Amino acid sequence: MTYYSSVIGTPLDSIDDDPRGGFVLALVVLLLFGIGVAGAAGYQVVLSEALLSVHAKETQTALSIARAGLRSYIGKQIGVHDDTVTYSIDGGDAVVTARLVSRIDDFKTLYLLGSEGVYTDPTFLGSAARRTVYQYAVKREVALNHLAVMTQVTGNLDVWPNAHIDGNDDAGVAACEQASVDITAAMMGSGTPTILGGDPTDGPDPEVVSLGSAAAALDAIGIDWAVLTDTNFPVDYEDAWPSCALPADSFTVTRFNGNVTAPAGACGQGVLIVTGNFLADVGFQWDGILLADDTADTENNYRIDGLVVGGLDGSGTATAFRNDTHIDYHRCYAFQAGKRLSHFKPVGGTWWEEM
Repeated sequence: MTYYSSVIGTPLDSIDDDPRGGFVLALVVLLLFGIGVAGAAGYQVVLSEALLSVHAKETQTALSIARAGLRSYIGKQIGVHDDTVTYSIDGGDAVVTARLVSRIDDFKTLYLLGSEGVYTDPTFLGSAARRTVYQYAVKREVALNHLAVMTQVTGNLDVWPNAHIDGNDDAGVAACEQASVDITAAMMGSGTPTILGGDPTDGPDPEVVSLGSAAAALDAIGIDWAVLTDTNFPVDYEDAWPSCALPADSFTVTRFNGNVTAPAGACGQGVLIVTGNFLADVGFQWDGILLADDTADTENNYRIDGLVVGGLDGSGTATAFRNDTHIDYHRCYAFQAGKRLSHFKPVGGTWWEEM
C-alpha cells in the first residue's frame, strides 16, 4: 500500500526526495520568528506607552502636590515661620522652603517661596517624579500698622475726662530691638472721636483723626478681621486666659468667641481677640494688642499697653472710656504681639514652574 503526504500526489516514501520540503520548514521557522519579533515589538510599544502614561500622571500629580504645598505653607505659617516644611499630600510630599530676599520696611519683608512636589506611583517601580514651583510673597511681619493707639472702626468713641488715651511711646529708646515709630494720632476711626471735657488725650498733633469710613479704617490698619475670627485660624488659647507661668518675653494669641469680661487676675500678654463685647474688671492689664467687636461702655478702670482696635463688628456700637481707664501706646509690646500674627501674602503674577 502506498501512503501520500499532504502534498497532493506525493508519496510519503518519496517526500525526502522533494526539494520543497526544506523550503517549507525554513519558511515556517521564518514566519514564526517574524511573529515573535512583531509580538515583542508590540509589547515594547504597549509597555512604553504605559510607562509614558504613568510618568505623565506622576509628573502631573507631583505638580499638583507642589502647588498644594505652596498654598498650605502660605496659609498655615502664622507668626514665626519655619524656613523648611514638608507636607504629605495625596500620597506624595511637598517640600517648601522660604528664602528672605529683602526687607521692605519695619512691617514687611519679601520672600521667595519654593515648593518641590515628589511623587511615585506605588504600582510602578522607578525614580520619583519631581516638579518645583516658585512664588514671591510679602510677609507682614507685624499684624497691623501702628497709626493710632486707639482705633474705632465703626461707632462713636467717647473719652471722658477721667480716662486717658496716650499716643506717646511708653517704651524707652533702647527697650526693644524695634526702632521708634511715629504714630499718626492718639485716636482715629471712621467717625470723629469725642473728647468729653478736660484733656484726656496725649500724643501727636492732631491727636484725633477721622478716616471717613469703616473700610478706610480697616485698610489703614491692615488687618483681616474675618480671618482672625474664623475658628480655623490657629490660636494659642481659645476661650481661656494664658497661663501666669509663661516667661515674661512670651507673647501669645488668645481668642474669646462672644462677650468676655477680663478678670483682674488674668495674665495677659500678646494679642487678645474678642468676637463680642470686651469688658474688664478693675485692675486688669494687657500688654500687646486688643482687637474686639466692641470695647463697649466701660465703667471699670483697666489698662492696655500697646494698641487697641474696637468697633470691628460693623454694627456701629458706641464705645466710652471713663473711670481712669488707660490706653497707652507701647511700641515694644505692640510689635512683639503683632509678630504672633505675621503672615505671608503672595505677590500676584510671580508664580512660575521650574522646568
